[in-house]
Amino acid sequence: MIGLHIAALAAALAVSEPLPLAHEVLDTRYEECVARLGESIAEARKAAERWHADGGGAPALHCLAVADLAAGYPKLAAVRLLELADRPDAGDDLVRARILAQAARAWLEAGEIGLAAEALDAAFARAPEAGELYLTAAKIRLAREEYQAAADAVTKAEQAGFVSTDAYVDRARAHMALLKHRAAAEDVVAALKLDPMNVDALVLRGELQQLGVAIDAHYRRLEETDDGGAR
Repeated sequence: MIGLHIAALAAALAVSEPLPLAHEVLDTRYEECVARLGESIAEARKAAERWHADGGGAPALHCLAVADLAAGYPKLAAVRLLELADRPDAGDDLVRARILAQAARAWLEAGEIGLAAEALDAAFARAPEAGELYLTAAKIRLAREEYQAAADAVTKAEQAGFVSTDAYVDRARAHMALLKHRAAAEDVVAALKLDPMNVDALVLRGELQQLGVAIDAHYRRLEETDDGGAR
């Protein structure tokens, strides 16, 4: 299961907001570098190391961090991402904030909650108005078992226009921990509307059904019944 989470996180980093590149050829090389991960993680990592050693700059370092994460080295990936965020060619403050948020997620994958929080604090310092950062904040709050704060963080991201299956699953988990099963069910429905085959959302749906919370199989928004239940 840990391997699956690392692979999913590596994929998320690879398709995240692209780094600003000086030349289109670098953009193409970055895409090729990341694409190799789907063929052979070990070979892709070696190729990224060579590109970085040859002076590939920020794109090469980001690809190498993604490869490290995919290979099961989240701490190394986090360190590289922190290094990347400080490079002069990394981009503007928003891009640097996104890189720091990626570092925070890598630290979380490594079980380093405190370091994850520090990286995210640095991200907010760079771009305090970036609503997408609350998606990472929710994960840190969940890891700290601060469930209401985790749910609130997802809501803030949603209000800023940033939603994802993963975010709805995170808020569903927070609501379940708070025994807010109806709210959790609504989040599961929202997640499955975006991705009907999402494994985490389907597992949560099963857990809620075992608790007696019925969830519409067609993933329509739940309607409140007269007795306040969900149907």
